[in-house]
Amino acid sequence: MESIYYIPTPKQPRTPPHESSRDDRLRVQTLYYDAKWTIDDIILQTNLTRRQVEYALHHRPTPQKHSSGRYILLNTPKRK
Repeated sequence: MESIYYIPTPKQPRTPPHESSRDDRLRVQTLYYDAKWTIDDIILQTNLTRRQVEYALHHRPTPQKHSSGRYILLNTPKRK
């Protein structure tokens, strides 16, 4: 006869994912590119997740403004 054991595990509260700030992303880029730290060292030092560190290394520290995608109706010579 199979016996099924129930092992209770503590439930951890669900917290929203920690979003890294501009300063965190800038710090990660400085440590990686200028100080030549490894990703693992950065994770231990900054208390960020691996995904946050990888995001910081592949993106700019601040979001950039996107164009609206609409073409201008009058170019410069026609406006004059």
